Amino acid sequence: MLAACGGDPGAWAEIVDRHLPTVNRVARSYGLPRQDREDAVQTVWLNLNQHLPRLHHPHLLRAWLIRVTGDVCGRQRDRLRKLVPVDPHRLVAESGSALVPDVEDVYLRKERHAELYQAIDALGPTDRRVARHYLDDSPGAVPLSHRTTANERRNLLRRLRRSLDTTEPTKGVRDP
Repeated sequence: MLAACGGDPGAWAEIVDRHLPTVNRVARSYGLPRQDREDAVQTVWLNLNQHLPRLHHPHLLRAWLIRVTGDVCGRQRDRLRKLVPVDPHRLVAESGSALVPDVEDVYLRKERHAELYQAIDALGPTDRRVARHYLDDSPGAVPLSHRTTANERRNLLRRLRRSLDTTEPTKGVRDP
């Protein structure tokens, strides 16, 4: 141990070789993922390197390593419990809007909204009223007749899709 304190790489390697199985066994007992377990073991060896000159009883080194490994792995496990991975797309879906709205998304959403209302305006008066009812969820919206069937709604959506298809500009063609 004194030779390792003096910087002898052979003495340090002997300490590591002798106690590495014990440190690994204790670290594995905490059930950490491999990368986190390896980080914890590296931290233990770094602590030993820093505290080796203060350890005066070589026969207590094994007990010291077991205690320090337990402490480091326990802190690592607690840190992992606090971290909950979250998919950013899920955050956006749950909150209804992005934390920082993308300018392009906002622009495209407004453009689609304008195209949709333009297509609705091209429908007949009855279809226009029904389509606006589905889009307008404000309290003052005109209630629909209970006679509106699923087929009528489906036909309205088809007409609306056709109207949207005809209002889209042709891609790649420019007007002279």
